[in-house]
Formats: sequence, C-alpha cells, structure tokens
Amino acid sequence: MTTINGLPAHVLLIHIVVIVLPLASALAVIGSLWPKAQRKLTFLTPLAALAGMAAVPFTTATGAQLAQRLGNPAFIAEHMRLGLQVLPWAVSLFLVTAGQWAYLAYAPRRRWVTVLLSVAAVVSAIGTTVMVALTGDAGAHAVWGGLAAR
Repeated sequence: MTTINGLPAHVLLIHIVVIVLPLASALAVIGSLWPKAQRKLTFLTPLAALAGMAAVPFTTATGAQLAQRLGNPAFIAEHMRLGLQVLPWAVSLFLVTAGQWAYLAYAPRRRWVTVLLSVAAVVSAIGTTVMVALTGDAGAHAVWGGLAAR
C-alpha cells in the first residue's frame, strides 16, 4: 500500500480534495454572482478546480488500497460508494469553470450565454461541495464508528 511518512496516503491526500474542491467551488460561485470578482479571479478558479479534480483519482485509488488492507470492512462501504461520485462532479466543475473563463476572456459577450455559464458553474459548485461533504462525513462516521465498534 502507498504510504507517506508511514501513514496511509489516503488520509493525507484527502485533505487536498476536502480543501481545494470547496475552495474552487466558492470561487466559481463568487465569480458567477459578482462580475467584478470574475475579472479578478480570472484563471485561478479553473486552476483550483483542475488541482482538486486531479487529486480525486489518487485519493480514491489510495482509499481502495487502504480498504483492501483493512479487509474491505462493511463500515466503509457507504464512504467508498460516495467517494466514487466525487470525480464526475469535480470534472464538471473544472469543465464549466474553464469554459466560463475562456468565454469571458475571449468570446464576444452574449447575455444569455453568460447567465447560462453562471448557472452551470453554481450548480457544479454546489454539487461538488455537497458530494465532498457527504463523502467526508461518511468517511468520518466509518472511521470513528467502525473503530468504536471494534
């Protein structure tokens, strides 16, 4: 199993996902609802979304390795199920924020396209944050509830 300084890599990598994806989501919402902020945040929002999205496969892979090492206990099944749903939301957050940035930076503005992209960014941001929170909550309950049951 992959470890970092003797600890399972999953418990360390998860912090990247838990911090960066909600941060990218917050930037996406702020930039979508406040046009002045959009100009200030420019490429930072899709960059943060890309970093968070890139961390998800490593985090789920190391989580699967950790589960296997633990003998795939039933108490982490819900956490694993939810964890697999984070990547599609992270991908959508990245694609929408990258598209929004490219459109606002390079395309002639059409009000309806700006509104459509803003709505898509807010929906992706909310969905991503909800999935990260649900997955993290299930993981915390699995670890602390599962350990307490032992």
